[in-house]
Amino acid sequence: MTDITPAWFEPEALAFRQRVLESIEGLSPLALAKRVEQLNHKQVTHLSQHCLNLYPGTNIMSPRVAALLSSTIATRASEGHPGAKYQTGLRWSEETEVVATELVRRLFDANYAEVRTMSGSMANMAVLNSLTEPGDVIFSLSTSVGGHISHQRVGAAGYRRLEIHTIPYDAQNWEIKLDELRREVKAHPPKLIIVGASLILFPYPVREIRAIADEVGAWLMYDAAHVAGLIAGGVWQHPLREGAHVMTASTYKSFGGPPGGIVVTDDPDIAHGVDRAIFPGMTANFHTNRLPALAVAAAEMLAFGQDYARACVDNAQALAAGFKEAGLTVAGERQGYTAGHMLALDVSAQGGGKTAVAALESAHIICNMNLLPWDPLRALHNPSGVRLAVHEVTRWGMGPQEMARIAQFFGQVLLEKRSVEEVRTEVMALKAQFDKVRYCFDRVTAQAISVSD
Repeated sequence: MTDITPAWFEPEALAFRQRVLESIEGLSPLALAKRVEQLNHKQVTHLSQHCLNLYPGTNIMSPRVAALLSSTIATRASEGHPGAKYQTGLRWSEETEVVATELVRRLFDANYAEVRTMSGSMANMAVLNSLTEPGDVIFSLSTSVGGHISHQRVGAAGYRRLEIHTIPYDAQNWEIKLDELRREVKAHPPKLIIVGASLILFPYPVREIRAIADEVGAWLMYDAAHVAGLIAGGVWQHPLREGAHVMTASTYKSFGGPPGGIVVTDDPDIAHGVDRAIFPGMTANFHTNRLPALAVAAAEMLAFGQDYARACVDNAQALAAGFKEAGLTVAGERQGYTAGHMLALDVSAQGGGKTAVAALESAHIICNMNLLPWDPLRALHNPSGVRLAVHEVTRWGMGPQEMARIAQFFGQVLLEKRSVEEVRTEVMALKAQFDKVRYCFDRVTAQAISVSD
């Protein structure tokens, strides 16, 4: 078979692809299957046993949730509402769907919850499809200040063919310019205003923005992809209580559940529109195994979420203090570094974010380069910032003492230029002390779950 090279790939992606293709050349189907199993094992082992994973867009599932996610029920289509499905034979799965929806609704104290979206971006698209028409005006945060790509022209909002305006933002003070926003909104009345970001250190003035939205009859959506666990745990602003009409979120970041997205709202018209946008609009089979896993993750958040969220905030503050002591530049110092679980470092003096995260990865510390609010978009491929969060290491049971040690590792790699091999050895030794997921129910496997559990 002729290989057609995707010319639009980046040079490094093309080179990587070529190396992989050469490594599997001539392998039999069985050998290919074994190779993939080996790759999966190496990846799981690397991240769960050998690394300090501080990347904000991920987390570790509890063993109980992970066991449910592996269920073969994944391949069973489930179209329509529970109790009125287009397929038969799904009685117990339909019950699970009701339970999962109810637990998410309770957890976020909302009248309605939608749990069938398979990602946070799909949840955003469902709201956009429900509340806007092509050509409508929306306001969202720019990529430079953390606005997600699904809010931009290159993502869901662009594919909806919306006219996108940028929310004015004070980069030095990490805050939305409300007076300017009001003027812009009145000059270009939107159908929807979106707040929420991938780099989210501090709460937004939701009540004030809702008042601005009301002046022009606009909807207000809060994208809680990264802070859903903090909201569930009661340590972050609650968007619906502060005036947002609808909230979207991811279920696998600070929430600690399986991959997927959710939408919650108190408005029955929004809930109905989102329901229709999900099915039949966007999804047929929503991967049925996600819902038992999500239900248990939500139950774990109900049981342990407050303690978990508080520990995340405490650890973030401890890590920020450790960074400062190590001599690193922590963004948002005047505002207190962070109000949640996420931090940002300004590493422009250390060669930029791309250089920094590569050096840290060599030491088995995982985070990501990120634009800071004062960066121009052209700096996207080597921005000033490193973005990181503590929710996964917290779930492994680490506390402020370990945060101080992690901060030292950063200083040794980025400032002291200590041998990466030496740092890596100490990183792995630290991680080896924390091998059990916390803030969850007892460890079980799928085979160990019985009807009496």
